[in-house]
Amino acid sequence: MTPQQLEVETPSDLTFSLPDRTATRSKQSTRYPEKLFENQRLLSKRQTTIRIALAGCGVVGGGLVRLLHESASAIASRFGVRFVITKVLVRDTTRDRKLPIDSKLFTNDLELFLAEDADVVIEAVGGQEPARTIAISALRRGRKLITANKELIAAYGESLHALATANETGLDFGAAVGGSAPVISTLRDLVGACAPRSVRGILNGTSNFLISQLERGASLDAALATACQRGLAEADCSRDLDGSDAAAKLSIIAWIAYGVKPSSLQLRRTSLIPGLPHLVQLSELLGGRVRLIGECTLLGGDRITAAVEPVIVPESSPFARTTCEDNRVEVDLGWTSPLTVSGPGAGGAPTAAALLSDLVRASSPPNDRGVDVAQFVSVPDSREHRWLIGARLAATDLVRLAGAASLQVANSRVAGDYACVVVGPAHWDKTQLLFHELETLNAAPCVARCELFDAEEANQ
Repeated sequence: MTPQQLEVETPSDLTFSLPDRTATRSKQSTRYPEKLFENQRLLSKRQTTIRIALAGCGVVGGGLVRLLHESASAIASRFGVRFVITKVLVRDTTRDRKLPIDSKLFTNDLELFLAEDADVVIEAVGGQEPARTIAISALRRGRKLITANKELIAAYGESLHALATANETGLDFGAAVGGSAPVISTLRDLVGACAPRSVRGILNGTSNFLISQLERGASLDAALATACQRGLAEADCSRDLDGSDAAAKLSIIAWIAYGVKPSSLQLRRTSLIPGLPHLVQLSELLGGRVRLIGECTLLGGDRITAAVEPVIVPESSPFARTTCEDNRVEVDLGWTSPLTVSGPGAGGAPTAAALLSDLVRASSPPNDRGVDVAQFVSVPDSREHRWLIGARLAATDLVRLAGAASLQVANSRVAGDYACVVVGPAHWDKTQLLFHELETLNAAPCVARCELFDAEEANQ
């Protein structure tokens, strides 16, 4: 519940030993063809074969294999390219994955996989290892690296980008944020124009699906079971519910949009659990909907602030209407309305489609903002907000404790033995003190930022 800096470990030395048999291959022969799509007319007459080494063949990797098979004709016609998978790294080579691919291509030997003669490496294993080892090996050998691994990019993205630049190859991670919603590619296209006033949105499809199920009357356990059955959640989805997954994605957004290193991002992260069922019920009593929102906001003096937290939005809000596993991100550029991207943010098929989009990208993506641009710094959020605070207490007791904490109560509601107050505007620190006091009373508190009254004032 406390404000925190995004915790990453960025090693000072990214080198490691590679098998000797890989050292003889020249950069020129392994580099991803940079001018692959320059002359579409010539390519339509002469297909170019691109060799792919795929790390991971689970929900996402398997989905990509199917998509490449089903779309081969369309890809060849549109881009003049034939993608061929030459090696697949898996844990279990004997498992029947029912995929349109020769089982002889599967290996569980990491060194053998690293030595594969491929043009592109696609990392879909998740986590930090062996993903980091695979990424470094690919980039050091001049291969293009494509990944949907937000944890890897949040922790090592800047160092990997430097490695890609040094070896004149590409690093693409558009699939790491937003699933099928092209958040990163949209921000990359805008980087040369201006820094956004804010980037905010629903960045985690799993948590949004669970919230939607609770809004429809399901219990949290039943919602989790449904999400797992549909391939929208892992057995352990704690990173989805405590905001860690969204925080990793937001750190990538802040890097692309503002040039702030993920390790330098000061980020307030507030978990949905254990109070999520109460937040859903209380927000409905107030006439709103709770959503897990990630937000980077530009303040004065080239400062940005970042947060991932439950936010109660009006029922009329586009975020309230974003349900199930969908993501929605709004980029405020000072125009009449924000630039918006949306789409499914969980599940194998949307992420596989995003990987394919990165795969057919013609040139290396611009992952930095350049040197002659404003340099932004990350600072804690100094703004005041309204907050909903709930607890298993009588409403009169909760109002009294809020007043004792010098918080102005604007509204209160009761749902069974659980009450809530809407307080503020107030700084997070003051709200946090009340929250900790309620924890000492074993009152099972929950907290969310409340935008209901902000919307009413804007309408007035």
